[in-house]
Amino acid sequence: MLVLMFISVGLFIFRGVVDLGVDVVGVIASSSLEGYPRYSSGFGVRGLFYNILRVSDKSLASKIHGFGGLAPFSSSPLIRLEEGIYYFRYASFDSRITRALLEYFKRNDEVQLLHNKFYVREITFKSIDLSKLLQDAYPYEKYEIEFMSPTCFRRPCPYIPLYTLGFIAKMLRIVGRPRSTYRYYPLPDPVLMLRSINRLWRGYGGVSIRSKRYARWLEEGGVALSGVEGIKTVKLTYKKRGAFIVGFVGKARLSIPNDTYDEEFVRITDAMLRLGEEVQVGINRTAGFGLYRILKAI
Repeated sequence: MLVLMFISVGLFIFRGVVDLGVDVVGVIASSSLEGYPRYSSGFGVRGLFYNILRVSDKSLASKIHGFGGLAPFSSSPLIRLEEGIYYFRYASFDSRITRALLEYFKRNDEVQLLHNKFYVREITFKSIDLSKLLQDAYPYEKYEIEFMSPTCFRRPCPYIPLYTLGFIAKMLRIVGRPRSTYRYYPLPDPVLMLRSINRLWRGYGGVSIRSKRYARWLEEGGVALSGVEGIKTVKLTYKKRGAFIVGFVGKARLSIPNDTYDEEFVRITDAMLRLGEEVQVGINRTAGFGLYRILKAI
């Protein structure tokens, strides 16, 4: 079930969180911010997230901040809706995070973000049941997607899918998989994109799909990149770590080829792409990277 709630400042309603899905808490706020940092603002939105957790639940904040695996949350960049009015959001697979965020905004109508005061005007909340998302998925064969914040994937080099090795793959799981170096890949690769979402679904979704077989179908050409428009790369500097990160923005078209068509996996692809709109894709989801929207599906 998809539940969408708008919570005005001073009014708070919480109906609970589904166990098999993702929650999205959005904030509409006003500020006299100058010099709107469109792409790099996600680092500040993530910083606010950790500050909220430290105030609400120090133990949870420590656990999430030190987590070395696939993060159970994502942060959007700061999005300017109109002059002086902004929106940002957090997606969470953990109900404790959801409660901490909602309780915090219940008590606070002012936050410090990007060294400026933001006055909370409205809170939005929706809870997405992945079972329902999968049930309602449609076998669309073409998508047009706009990547709204820098997006980048990690690609192993060399990459050899273990399923191609047959019995040898079982032995490799015992002694350790072949070592690979990883490279950042700032281009709209549908396999890397959907594998990213698939990992999140498998790790946190709680709704069973044939994820390994789906990943294999992707690698065999189940989804193809059929065109791009306005793709460009953006280089951001992460001051705290003294490093730079590159990601792409722009539009991409995805299509389902006839020679690998499988209706089950085509429907799963639709559900994956709908989930990805909420939780973002690729590296640095927690800092605003990988935000996209589906413009068209036919």
